[in-house]
Amino acid sequence: MDMDGLTKQERKEQIRLQIEKDRKDTERRAKMKKLGIRGGILLVLLVLGYFGLKELFKPLPGTLYPDLGRDHVNDISDKEYNSNPPTSGPHFPAWAKKGVYDRVISDGYLIHSLEHGYIVISYDCTEKFSSFHFPVSIVEAQGDKPVEEENQMEDGKEIKPLTKMTVIPTDKKSWITPDDEPGIEVELPQEFNSDSCKSLVKDLSQFTNEWARVVVVPRVGMDHPIILTAWRRLETLDSVDKGKITDFIKAFHNRGPEQTME
Repeated sequence: MDMDGLTKQERKEQIRLQIEKDRKDTERRAKMKKLGIRGGILLVLLVLGYFGLKELFKPLPGTLYPDLGRDHVNDISDKEYNSNPPTSGPHFPAWAKKGVYDRVISDGYLIHSLEHGYIVISYDCTEKFSSFHFPVSIVEAQGDKPVEEENQMEDGKEIKPLTKMTVIPTDKKSWITPDDEPGIEVELPQEFNSDSCKSLVKDLSQFTNEWARVVVVPRVGMDHPIILTAWRRLETLDSVDKGKITDFIKAFHNRGPEQTME
């Protein structure tokens, strides 16, 4: 500012005007900064809201099946289910707790686990997948000819494998565990002893370490090598997809119709 030729009063006025101008410039910059911060916060909230709504309305994983009820029975030989493996329906009073099982476990135990909010990961290591219902047809390790399991007889009545509860619940214990499994009713094909099958089981076993209610079981005759089940939900996989398995577990873990403390 050129003060030459100005009176003392004029110089004071010029200084006052300059100070006022600087003050307004400072206020304007502060206001713009505040607006920028608010705009940034608003943008972040909009982005979070968008993804939150997107996640909220994201379809749940797997296929939803009609509810077949929750009746407790000791024998499921005459029961029909609407999926393989089942996702609901009549089941045993005892259930399978978390862990990796080394034998075929009856649906009677597993459906009860689903009712308690468990996720059951079933795997089939056989080379061929076909429609399958209990009683089981086992495929010989050296060929394709099916071998029917021999059914036992009790009081003149045929007992189909895996359909009758063999673990009797007590006041202190109403479940099975991998350390206390039912007896072997169905022998697994030799493919389940292969290195590739053992590797598959190892990959699936990690989910039992990361989650409180996950069961891993072998199953013969599925139409996919890996099938995840929760109460009324089923997801099929052709290989170990950790992302899809995790999404399924997150969606349904401990969300069965019967809430329990285990």
